[in-house]
Amino acid sequence: MAHNTDLALDAQVDEAKTSRAAAYYELTKPGISKMVMMTTLAGYYLALPSSSSILSPDGAAKLATTLFGTLLISSGSCVVNHIMERNVDARMKRTAKRPIPAGIITLANASVFAAILSLGGAALLYTVNTLTFWLAIATWLSYVLVYTPMKTRSSLAVIVGGVPGALPFMGGWTAVTGQADPMAWVLFAILFFWQLPHFYALSWMYRSDYREGGMVLRAVSDDSGKTLAVQMTLTSVLLLASSLVPTILGVTGTIYAAGVGLLGVWLTLQSAFFYRQPDAATARKVLLTSYAVLMGIVVLMFLDKQ
Repeated sequence: MAHNTDLALDAQVDEAKTSRAAAYYELTKPGISKMVMMTTLAGYYLALPSSSSILSPDGAAKLATTLFGTLLISSGSCVVNHIMERNVDARMKRTAKRPIPAGIITLANASVFAAILSLGGAALLYTVNTLTFWLAIATWLSYVLVYTPMKTRSSLAVIVGGVPGALPFMGGWTAVTGQADPMAWVLFAILFFWQLPHFYALSWMYRSDYREGGMVLRAVSDDSGKTLAVQMTLTSVLLLASSLVPTILGVTGTIYAAGVGLLGVWLTLQSAFFYRQPDAATARKVLLTSYAVLMGIVVLMFLDKQ
């Protein structure tokens, strides 16, 4: 009997540890972290003078340092975002069960976790090169000190938030080249413009929640959805245009150009459909299409690097 009780207690302890580990993992916003890793890797790979150079011990070590450092500092900024928005999250149905408002992780523990991740990531990227290090610092600062507080003050926060979201793509390139050359800025532009229709669609889907949380977003004030749809369509066109530039610069080939052209048109059409019928269903189609478009752009970069 005692043995069975001990087993039950052990199982409860293990479950509690697993739940707490999952809560810490959630604080890092895994969806954002995966996008950051994917785009950083793509930017790094495009910048390589030879694809085989990544296979050398030094090349593999530098890539691992770049990816892990970027992941850590990005995750650290996301944890700080959770800390800063804990009261807002508590008011929204979609976020009320996040680890801090739900009381699973204390504010003190989250702060220590954020510091370890952020400082560890910065230290690793400092060993890559100075430019990539400062881009990572700019990413952290703009996300935490500008974008996060701005969300409850101005609808321009969506545009400002595109900056920290796009810098890791640029950082992957500079980790190899050490230069903020035209192609580095093109990668920044691609991810910057991609984020806007993506988040416009997301904000429309959860506009009631955002309103409850006190977020100042276009979707909250634009009951007709028409203004939001125009912005969504315009930024989709800008994504299409910027996505074609790598081929113009000779970094990617014609297969890439044809592929991203079709992907860009697809996203633009979905955004235009939202103008005709601004509801949650069409917004969701834009959101899902944006995920497919970003994945397609990255895959085509790998397949048709020149």
